[in-house]
Amino acid sequence: MSDKSIYDLLKEMNGDQIKEEANYQDEKYSELLEELRSWLSNNYSNELLRLLDNENTKDNIRDLIRVFLNEVEIDYYNYEFENLVNKLFDDLVGFAFLENYIYDDRIEEINGNSWCDIEIVSNNGWYKLKEKFASKRHAINIIRKMMRLGGVILDEKQPIGDSYISSGTRISAIISPIIDEDVGVTFSIRKQKAKIFTLEELVELNTCTKDEFRLLQTCLQHGISIGIAGSTSSGKTSDIASLISTMAHEKRIFVIEDTRETFVDSLDKRVIFVKTRDSDEKDRDVSASNLLKTALRYHPDIIVPAEIRDQAALTAVEAGRTGHAILTGLHANSAIEAYDRILSMCMMGKRDISEDLLMKFILSAFPIMVFKAQLPDYSRKYMEVFEVLGYEKSSKKIYGNTLYRYIVKDTLFDSDGKIAKVEGEHIRVNPISHSLANKLLRNGCSKETIDFFAGDGWDEYEH
Repeated sequence: MSDKSIYDLLKEMNGDQIKEEANYQDEKYSELLEELRSWLSNNYSNELLRLLDNENTKDNIRDLIRVFLNEVEIDYYNYEFENLVNKLFDDLVGFAFLENYIYDDRIEEINGNSWCDIEIVSNNGWYKLKEKFASKRHAINIIRKMMRLGGVILDEKQPIGDSYISSGTRISAIISPIIDEDVGVTFSIRKQKAKIFTLEELVELNTCTKDEFRLLQTCLQHGISIGIAGSTSSGKTSDIASLISTMAHEKRIFVIEDTRETFVDSLDKRVIFVKTRDSDEKDRDVSASNLLKTALRYHPDIIVPAEIRDQAALTAVEAGRTGHAILTGLHANSAIEAYDRILSMCMMGKRDISEDLLMKFILSAFPIMVFKAQLPDYSRKYMEVFEVLGYEKSSKKIYGNTLYRYIVKDTLFDSDGKIAKVEGEHIRVNPISHSLANKLLRNGCSKETIDFFAGDGWDEYEH
């Protein structure tokens, strides 16, 4: 946040009523605010991030500010003690009117098209807010404050940035000169803390059928890697959290994320959570690839790179081919396209390996691919559960079996002509292959369970 944000905002809101002596007071106040920020960062950074996850714990942040004020020898700049506590709190972690939406569990995204044009996205659709910032400068200062919580400074040198406000809440922002000065700032706040849906909830929401989820659960439990493909907001991270939560207690799980999103109870399971780190000093960077290699030293049964989007995909493929089950999400528009997407990410690794051989490795690493989508009525569905069977080198075609599919049958509209509901059904299309059935059997799955998914004609002695 700019050192003069308090004075600038007061000046813009009150004009000539600001007296000249406020300059000195604001300078002293800004020094105090910066000293507090440094004190919290050095002594309570982890506590601060945890506190920001929950609106109900704001009083704890104020308690820390009281401790700080009692430790430093200062006058209170004409403020009453508690008023100074509240002012420091608002300028340190307060987010103006956006707080009402950041802490609302029903809100999924807050998108600022400009300082005075802000949209809210929920699971019921989107709408524009009547509320806005007091000015362009006010908007920029608030967004800069949010970015700094994740260690990112937004300024003319770095006018585009990605950061996080707290665990599971990401923010991206752009300021001038990349956008017009009159716009002030554009930003997108995405609340990505994964909700752990139970099987009953998923079925009730018609996201999938009991059998679909049970197949994925069975595969992951018995060493079969799964990719979950879809666009932003399709619910991939929630599916990952839900699947992890159903794994047997003896399974050792290693989760890799950019920010903490999958809040599975680690005391109830053998789960390790780690985060990547970006740094201005390249030798201090910790990438997803680094952490994937580290994961192998911890003897995990399941490795969960929550999302692969760069050359880390190659490390994930290699881990998947060495007997580890991989559960990951990625952006793609269909199950088959997901394999091409992984291939393009692996090619970033610049390995001296042919494209055909690399694709063969990818298909071996990820036998099951799920395609999930958010439909126009904002419902989320498993559109396809796909088992890959092979790759035709001459035509560069991937082939396999669609195991389950969601069929759209109709779209219903309300009286205003807006989409009210997309109607359809989940259908079972094909049984799993005999090859997959036998792999499940070798990995300890019961024959009764395999019989259900493999159908008639499965020969347990066929390899």
